Amino acid sequence: AIPPTAAQVEAAANLIKETDTSLVRFENVNNAIAAGYTERLATNGEEHLLCQNCSSAFEGLNPQDPSSLVYAINVKGHAPILLGAMYLMGDGNGPQVGGGLTRWHSHLEVCQGGRIIIAGFGLALPGQCDPSSWKDQYTTQMLHVWVVPYPGGVFSDDLSTAATTAAAQAALAETKTGQLAP
Repeated sequence: AIPPTAAQVEAAANLIKETDTSLVRFENVNNAIAAGYTERLATNGEEHLLCQNCSSAFEGLNPQDPSSLVYAINVKGHAPILLGAMYLMGDGNGPQVGGGLTRWHSHLEVCQGGRIIIAGFGLALPGQCDPSSWKDQYTTQMLHVWVVPYPGGVFSDDLSTAATTAAAQAALAETKTGQLAP
């Protein structure tokens, strides 16, 4: 609720620019897979590719080595479309470099049928759980940075099918007009 300072606005803008510059190399999903982004989590028309077996450099807010890349996979007849990055904290709270503009979030993990599920998404995480001893917990904190026009803004945590579809369509429209993503 506290408005960001001028320095925080500038820091948020720098994060966007650095993320956008870094992600150019991953526009083709095959480049991401070759670089080690092979753990796939798909929901609502998008796929998060997490860096499998990566160093701790991939944790936290590191635009050169984002924790995860996010692609739209729901565009019929089109290769996956890079939408942005998702930064994951190892432990603790994510840095609020942009004040209230860069709010980190987490999701509730529950145990259903022996699988660890992200509540609200029905997304199964790797591993298994024992429902009789499971205690609900939250994922590590995360921050999305979208490099295409995204409903809710560049740091939105809206992962709905409608948001993903709108972002993919905006990215395709930019490609057709020759404009660069913000």
